[in-house]
Amino acid sequence: MPAQILKGTAMSLQMLGNALLALALIGWIGYRQTTWRPIALATMWRTPLIMGVIGVVLLARSASPEALSPLDLAVLVGELIISLGIGAWMGRLAHFRPLTTPRPVSRDGNTVATFESRTGAWGLVLWFLVLAVRIGIDALASMAGSHVATSAGVILLMLAANRAARTFIFAQRIAALPASATVSR
Repeated sequence: MPAQILKGTAMSLQMLGNALLALALIGWIGYRQTTWRPIALATMWRTPLIMGVIGVVLLARSASPEALSPLDLAVLVGELIISLGIGAWMGRLAHFRPLTTPRPVSRDGNTVATFESRTGAWGLVLWFLVLAVRIGIDALASMAGSHVATSAGVILLMLAANRAARTFIFAQRIAALPASATVSR
């Protein structure tokens, strides 16, 4: 009996940890949608890379590849495609403006940003759309029997895909700006 209580407590702590991680990411990315941020493509690529690696590790720990059902794979691929599409849309909505004073964006100060960007209210709306799609697919997939769809690893992979698509479109648009947005000294 005590082992079952400890097991139940461990599951609750894991669920609480997942919920806190999700809330922290939602708030952090939502805040960044509405504020002007200096453009630093290297930093923008770092976030989806870190989230993707952690997502793959968590997914590998929660389910072996043999345990994935066709439904699990369909849910994962479907969510990744939707996240990529919404991320690309967010990248297209972004506004750019030149900085009055170039701002260092690297720790060593060798790289400075000359433009800043934000996606604004529509970016925030799309961010909430990502979350709504995630919750909807999660609920439907769980009812259909997918056990992987609810894992924190899948959540992080979906968010990483969204951020990567947004950054890819940013990079394309920045390359088309009259002056380079990020300059190395």
